[in-house]
Amino acid sequence: MTREIIRAESSSIKLGVIDSQIASVRTQTEEQTAVRVIEQGNIGLASACGRADVESLTSLARESLVFGIGFDAEPEQNRAMSVSHLGDSHGVASLVEVAEEVLGSLRDEFPGFVFSHGVEQDRLAWHIESTAGLDLHYQRVNTQVAFIAKEKGSGNIIDTFVGVAGPELNVPGILGEFRAHLAAYSNPVGAKTGRQRVVFPGLGGMAGSGLFQLFRTDLLARTYVSGTSLFHGMVGDGQVHFNPALHLFESRDSERARVCPFDMEGVVRSPINLDIVRDGELRSIAANKRDASRYAVPATGTAIGDVAQLPTSGFGRLDATPTAPRLADLLDERGALLVWFVAGGDSTRTGDMALPAQVMLSVDGDGRPIGRVSGGTLTGNIFDVFGGDFVGVTEEKVDPFGDERFLVTHMDVQA
Repeated sequence: MTREIIRAESSSIKLGVIDSQIASVRTQTEEQTAVRVIEQGNIGLASACGRADVESLTSLARESLVFGIGFDAEPEQNRAMSVSHLGDSHGVASLVEVAEEVLGSLRDEFPGFVFSHGVEQDRLAWHIESTAGLDLHYQRVNTQVAFIAKEKGSGNIIDTFVGVAGPELNVPGILGEFRAHLAAYSNPVGAKTGRQRVVFPGLGGMAGSGLFQLFRTDLLARTYVSGTSLFHGMVGDGQVHFNPALHLFESRDSERARVCPFDMEGVVRSPINLDIVRDGELRSIAANKRDASRYAVPATGTAIGDVAQLPTSGFGRLDATPTAPRLADLLDERGALLVWFVAGGDSTRTGDMALPAQVMLSVDGDGRPIGRVSGGTLTGNIFDVFGGDFVGVTEEKVDPFGDERFLVTHMDVQA
């Protein structure tokens, strides 16, 4: 029998903002413990919130083996690791001071807007240990300043938003980002339709996540092996399906990014990052140990999920290798559209994507936001958007605090 104990702890300070004023302060601490028991090809799980009796959870996990949930793979063993991504550690008073300084400047400089949402600092830590010799620790501290911005008199729930997050924030840097966005948003320049060069501020978040939806859903082991994947038969076929300059990977290199180096089954890959697309070829699917055994595919160290559930296959943080130093290097004198906020989106089984962009800004040839463009729907096929229409990815970050990069491609814009 192998027993794995997984612990997750989180603590946060949250400042709620309403009508451009701090309206609430809340501190919160949570703790979860789970025990996984692997015995005779099956796995059992029990979990609890708050302080937990590990031996009681072990007994419950062993009892749950009766459900016959298969786990034929060998559990990870004999590895110790501790990684921390720490930053500024604010107390309530210092976090309020930052929030008040930012809000005071925004009220003075942009009186036509009302700001809401809030400021938050989170401390996250998780630990996996096992009777097979695992002892893995990870912790991260992150501070976020994020405001919904609504024009006074607007009937919309949200007009735009501004936000930054990272280990160490400073007020001048925060205000610099917010001023650039709000000044451009306050300058309407009409609509742009047809084929456009478009810029996505990062591969995740409220803009870029929809762009990568099909990679996340159709490269799961179960979907791929069942034959229902858009990419069925393409992984490892040696054919160029995307732009040869595209190198997309799941990031786990904790020395280069604020990511946990192990997955929820305790796997530390070698090499640490997982190529999904390299040189335009599809290279990998997401298969944790359990799915790899069930579907007879290679395990790729991609177990994700909450402490209180059995890990599932999936990609965590996606990243792409830069193709140019600066955003300006991927633009021309006509500039581009910066896709700031996408409200939902959908994809078809042939790879056609439709992303309703609520907030778009016009950027000049140097990548500077200069005006607000009317919202519209971005359309394109995944094999074009990341194929012949793909322009590149910047080494330049979206803001001075985070790790996200700009991605530039072409899509059709419909009003």
